[in-house]
Amino acid sequence: MKISNKILMFLATLAIAGTSCSNDEPVVDGQETKDKALAVANEQFVDKTVIPTYSTLADRSIALQNAVEALLTANTDANVALACKYWKEARQYWEWSEAFLFGAASKYYIDPHIDTWPLDKKALEDLLASDKMMENIDATVANLNNGLVGFHGIEYIIFRDGAPRAASAIALKEIRYAVAVAKDLTLSSVRLEAAWAGIENVTADKGKILKDAEMEPEDNFGEQMRLSGQAGSVWKSITAGSEQIIEGCKTIVDEVGNSKIGKPHTGEDVNYIESPHSYNSIQDFYDNIESVKFAYYGGLGADSAQTGSISDYLKGVDQTTNQTVIDAINNCLAKIDAMPRPFVLNYKDSRVGDAIEACNNLNVALEAARKILLKN
Repeated sequence: MKISNKILMFLATLAIAGTSCSNDEPVVDGQETKDKALAVANEQFVDKTVIPTYSTLADRSIALQNAVEALLTANTDANVALACKYWKEARQYWEWSEAFLFGAASKYYIDPHIDTWPLDKKALEDLLASDKMMENIDATVANLNNGLVGFHGIEYIIFRDGAPRAASAIALKEIRYAVAVAKDLTLSSVRLEAAWAGIENVTADKGKILKDAEMEPEDNFGEQMRLSGQAGSVWKSITAGSEQIIEGCKTIVDEVGNSKIGKPHTGEDVNYIESPHSYNSIQDFYDNIESVKFAYYGGLGADSAQTGSISDYLKGVDQTTNQTVIDAINNCLAKIDAMPRPFVLNYKDSRVGDAIEACNNLNVALEAARKILLKN
């Protein structure tokens, strides 16, 4: 794991402070030991989880945009299927990012802008019927209401009933709309990467996308997380940075259980179904819980706690609480995976209730971990 120079200097300062004590005093006290461990965990979260997720999301969004643009010159079933493939790939990395919707996704309102559902079909019909609005769609797409843009705007154009839509059924004006939305999605995805990695650390092509749109981020959330507890960081202590990681996990677990799954299942809002046209709902839910796993384990794609992760730290101070979180994550994934597919046709099934319960249990486990983090 690469540790930034600023973090190394900070840890060195802690060490010097400890060695300045008399021989009768401990070299480092408990708070200094905790700060050292969590400073590493915060940096690992940024470098091994957040930045790789957003970087690949941006790459997949660019691929999706290219695939949708290809429909302008060759509206074929094969090209629609390719666009659907890249939609699912980009979608997965977005869902894998939802455990850390704090920071750029929140400040720049990217989450509601690219992931609001259900699609506002009436507004879309009005948009497509307006020659004046469609004439300027590339320039105005960013200002459309959130129910018209993002993943679900593109989804509606290229998917039907869980399969790629027939190319012959897609009108040219629908493709032009999807292209504009795909470009806007790319811009948002690249902005997320730059806002956590630093504008100087994205590719030249990505930097040009942001510069041309005059959307360069004004923050570097990755650096702020690495420097938690120091002047200029939004996180006023190292522990506060680590606590934010767990809070981000809790937020998405609650949303999955009580909103994404719960609202349709309980009848509160049967239209509140994510990704209904692609039949990707359950995959979305599963990937959201995987985002929790990756954040907690300290690495994108990690299936076990990585050295230096939040889980690794908590294991050292309260092994039982850490194991409870791990068991709850695995149970939640299993219960979501056991729900009958597609969700849009089976949201009343009793196994859906089991998944909601598993999400609630995971949230309880994460809250216990948060309290241990603050206590020790």
